[in-house]
Amino acid sequence: MKNKEKSNYKNLTYVNRSRAKKQTGISYLGGVNHSAKSHHGEKYGIDTYIVYMAPETLSGYNVCPFASPECRAACLNLSGRAKLEKLAGITTIERARINRTLLFFENRSFYFQWLIDEIRAERQKSQKKGNIFAVRLNGTSDIKYEDRKHSGKTIFETFPDVTFYDYTKIPGRNISDINNYSLTFSYTGRNTETSIETLKNGGNTAIVFDVKRGQDLPKTWKGFPVLNGDLTDYRPGDAPGHVIGLRFKETADKTINAAARISPFIVHPLSKDCSF
Repeated sequence: MKNKEKSNYKNLTYVNRSRAKKQTGISYLGGVNHSAKSHHGEKYGIDTYIVYMAPETLSGYNVCPFASPECRAACLNLSGRAKLEKLAGITTIERARINRTLLFFENRSFYFQWLIDEIRAERQKSQKKGNIFAVRLNGTSDIKYEDRKHSGKTIFETFPDVTFYDYTKIPGRNISDINNYSLTFSYTGRNTETSIETLKNGGNTAIVFDVKRGQDLPKTWKGFPVLNGDLTDYRPGDAPGHVIGLRFKETADKTINAAARISPFIVHPLSKDCSF
C-alpha cells in the first residue's frame, strides 16, 4: 500500500454543503450524468448520481480490495475527462478523487452528512424534470456500503425510495435484504468460476470486450446472453442472468492499453468463449 496522503479533515464539523466546500477544498462528492455513459441515460429519462474516488490504493487507503493487476492498470480512473487531463499534464480530477477518499476514511460523519445533503438536492432537481433518479456510490471504488452506517442507518435506509446500484468484484456480498440496491459482478479474467456461478444464480456479470465503438458485441459468452452495457450506465433495469458487455475504454497510457488487450481481463470477441 502507498503511504497515506496527509489531510486536515479529521477535526472538521459539517454545517452545510456550501461550508463543506470551503472547509475541504472539494467542489462536490458526486455528480449527475458527468460520465459519457451515464449521460446517455438522459435519453431514457434517467439521472445517475455517481461518486468517483481514488481507486485501489492511490490515496493510501484501499477502496478496491479485489482489484486484479490488469484492472488496476486499465482502470477507468484514467479514461474520459481524466484521460484528457492526464495527457495535458493536469491532475485536477485525480486530486479531487484523492481528497474525497481521504475525507471518507478520515471523517466518516462529515462525509455522510454531506453525501446525504447532496443526494437530496440532486434528487429534487431530477424529480422536477420528471426523471428517474439513481445513485451509484462506487464509480471508481468497491466499498461495501451495506456495512457502513451513519446515525444508525445505511445510506440505503436513509433513502428507501432511491434506487442504488454498483459494480463489484467482491464475491459473496449478500444484499438480499436491501430492496433498493442492486449489484453487477465484474469479471477480471481471474474470477471465471464466480462469474459463471453469479450468472447461473440469476445475477449479472459485466465483462469488458476488445470491441471498438460501432462494432457488435458477442451475442453470448460461455453460452450466456450478452447485453450491451454501453447504451446506458443504469444497471437495475437489466434482465437477470445476462453478461453485461462493455467495450474497452482506453486509458491515457498506450503501453497499458496494449498490455490490457492481451491480458485475461479483456475478452477478445473471437475467443472460443464467444459467439455471434
